[in-house]
Amino acid sequence: MATIYKRKKDNGKCSYYLNLTINGNRIRKFAGYTLKSAELALRKIEYDITNNQFYNINPPPYDKIMHLYMDYTNSFNISLNHSKLLKSKILNFLDYCTKNNINELKQIRPKDAIEYINIRSKSIVRTKYNSYKDNIYNTIKPTTLNREIAFLKRFFNYCMDMEWIITNPFRAVKKFKNKGSKQRYYFTKSDIDLIFKCKSKYTDFYTFLLNTGIRPTDAYKVRKKHINGAYLIIRMNKTKDYIKIPLSKMILSLVSSRINNEYIFPEIQSDRQKRNCLRYIQGLFKPSFIRDNNITLHTFRHTYANNMLNKGVPKEILQTLLGHRSIKTTEIYANWVKTKELEKYI
Repeated sequence: MATIYKRKKDNGKCSYYLNLTINGNRIRKFAGYTLKSAELALRKIEYDITNNQFYNINPPPYDKIMHLYMDYTNSFNISLNHSKLLKSKILNFLDYCTKNNINELKQIRPKDAIEYINIRSKSIVRTKYNSYKDNIYNTIKPTTLNREIAFLKRFFNYCMDMEWIITNPFRAVKKFKNKGSKQRYYFTKSDIDLIFKCKSKYTDFYTFLLNTGIRPTDAYKVRKKHINGAYLIIRMNKTKDYIKIPLSKMILSLVSSRINNEYIFPEIQSDRQKRNCLRYIQGLFKPSFIRDNNITLHTFRHTYANNMLNKGVPKEILQTLLGHRSIKTTEIYANWVKTKELEKYI
């Protein structure tokens, strides 16, 4: 039996939804902003059911669906890495379905989605530094699982829009509770002294990261054309937004000595060179310290943010310097301000 129910939003506006079951599938569908429009939508569905026209479209095979969906998502100009990640997560689930003799979209049920995510939550990952060598492993983080759930929900929403399925099986999958983010580690004065104690072929690159705060992936590609007077103007890989950063006299002098190269840092262009650049930093600390504090080249960015906040730079200015779209991202760094700085306002 079909029912119409109402939901009232915070702004006082009401929305009407349909709740019905067809062939064992429960459907909850938005029907409009008035009761009259909801009743019309219900009558239309009842007519389609009577005439056997309700989602009577045979979906294409999995490989064809994936091809169509990736063409759809790539039309939004997402990055290549995002596209690969999205595709791999969906293919993993479809492979799981195939292994369990679920060969059509219409056969996938919420219990299949829930069971798959439960299995994924127990998967072992070895992404920590020297994890294989030291036999260190963890299960997947809740944030990673929630992101995967979101990918799969969007995929099945697309399939619903194409009228290949009636309901989204991942709608029944609940998000995992996040245990809370750990304070992001930044290099202390003793860490910095250790890093710059002996000059290496990466010293200039480390200096650049420490004093500009840009992401390593953006620093790799810096060229002469990105230096405009006393500013670095570059398009960020992550957000595709342009960022404009003022450069100190020390950094301008460093860049000027390298300006004749195709890249400012030609010694860090290949994947192998980038790995060696990271390994040099990690080789200065104990493996347990690196794992506990997630020491990477990105730690220089955290250190830059910490130094700026301790100098009294407002978070709105720091947001611009770091190229964050949301002030909420920048506010994560605000927890790093030294106690003595906070005491000034008490």
